[in-house]
Amino acid sequence: MKRLPSFLLAFCPLLACSGQVVAAPQTYRSRNFVVHTDADREQAEDLLSRLERMLEIISKYWGRSNRKPIECCIVQDLDEWPADRIPPMALQKLKNRAGVTLSISRRQGKLFSTKSVVYSPADVGIAQHEAVHAIAAQSFGSTGPVWYSEGMAEMGRYWQSENDRAVRCEPNVIRYLRRSAPPSLKTLTRTGVTADSWQNYAQRWALCHLLANNANYATRFRTIGPRLMRQQPQTSFHRAFGTMSREIEFEYHEFLRHLARGYRVDLCAWNWKARFRRGKSGRTTRATVAADRGWQASRLVVEAGKNYSVRASGNWKLSTDADPVDADGDSSGDGRLEAVIFSQFRLTVPARLGQAATFTPSQDGKLFLRCGDRWNALHDNSGKIKVALTLLPSKK
Repeated sequence: MKRLPSFLLAFCPLLACSGQVVAAPQTYRSRNFVVHTDADREQAEDLLSRLERMLEIISKYWGRSNRKPIECCIVQDLDEWPADRIPPMALQKLKNRAGVTLSISRRQGKLFSTKSVVYSPADVGIAQHEAVHAIAAQSFGSTGPVWYSEGMAEMGRYWQSENDRAVRCEPNVIRYLRRSAPPSLKTLTRTGVTADSWQNYAQRWALCHLLANNANYATRFRTIGPRLMRQQPQTSFHRAFGTMSREIEFEYHEFLRHLARGYRVDLCAWNWKARFRRGKSGRTTRATVAADRGWQASRLVVEAGKNYSVRASGNWKLSTDADPVDADGDSSGDGRLEAVIFSQFRLTVPARLGQAATFTPSQDGKLFLRCGDRWNALHDNSGKIKVALTLLPSKK
């Protein structure tokens, strides 16, 4: 999102988007949007419907209703648009099949009035991304720091409903994020520039998606968003999350490692408040493991080289219509009880346990358990299995 100086207001062709009469671009309206486009009516009306749905979701999230209609110039063929209809800075973006939101703001003390216009190629995802910038600028006076601005705009292009928490981004974004070494949180949230690269947009989206959907951070993230966009003093990522940075970085890396369409951050959040204790010979620690969650705390600290008896009872299902299976899983081994050791914000390679096993840890650490299913397929799992973990006496 770019902001134009107020002195350009009288001279900028930005406002000509709604004022000039031309042959090709037609105007279509909904409650909150005015779309000028050379695309056909069906495309325009579909876009308006998607924009209204996205606006409803993000307005509820930010707790701020839209104040004025948002204008959008949606360009399918630049040759159909008069040369003076589109500002030069938007024209260059459109030639590169990219979008931009131009805003003019007037302020008097704490009061402000912002007018934003979206310029986008005839691509629904780009138009929704830019519309988020326009909503933020008109509602709060700015879009916030780059990491938040672009991360939330990317979230806006994927949101389908208020309660939809699944990953919806394109396959090329997922491939890039899974194959690339993630930046540190300090690097990711430092001052940057917009339109630097789609790869940086992807990283920012992933961070915002994690923070917005993980119960460990969601309330705080939702609270600081409007403060960031209002540019309130003493508001920053590190002031809000500095004490939780190691936990966030760990969960961010785990999210990227298992990223896939349909992945649910809310189902894979770590329980940082769980209390663990070391086992004593002959003492049993009991845990309940849900099939529709990621790694879950066993509350047992295991020690390297010692032997632990694992006994699991009960059944769970790997989909709504699947037959129940026990902790050994199905004939392919899917649904088998698995374990991992957490120590110093690192995980061991998962161990496949099953209904009955003797487990000998390779290192000390906190033991976590899960149902061995694909990470993006947990949402339709059901059932729980009870697990008894007993430290066996040392052999003499």
